[in-house]
Amino acid sequence: MVLLTLNKKKMKTFILKTVLTASIIGFFMTSCNNSPTAKESNLEQAKQDVIDAQAELDQAENDSISNFNTYKKSIQLKLVENQELIRDLKMKISSKVKVERDIDQVEINKLESRNAELKLKIENYELGPEQRWALFKVDLNNELDDLGKSISSMAERNQKK
Repeated sequence: MVLLTLNKKKMKTFILKTVLTASIIGFFMTSCNNSPTAKESNLEQAKQDVIDAQAELDQAENDSISNFNTYKKSIQLKLVENQELIRDLKMKISSKVKVERDIDQVEINKLESRNAELKLKIENYELGPEQRWALFKVDLNNELDDLGKSISSMAERNQKK
């Protein structure tokens, strides 16, 4: 009798283990998609996604270059205007007394130097990450504004005298 009970318990655990193992194997077999056509369509979709992403990247790069060139042209125009204003200032100080003319000439030389530095800065800039470009623009705009204010200030002083 004890032997029969032990055999029943062993039999139950064996059947239970077998059913459980078969269920787990069945679950994994049905969850795995071994269909070659499904894999092929997934591959085609991935290829198309890569092509689309590359096209978007190319478009963004072209837009970035276009924006930079537009900005560069506008800055170059401002620098040319600054150079003309500086040239006008030189002409105005030529009628001054030598001491005043020498003092103004030193300041005009500084303005010309700053204008030339900004010109080189925009000419030598190479496109890079978007954050670097944004910082460059802010810095250049601030320097250009400061230069414009300095030129205006000197022009006002020369008109008063």
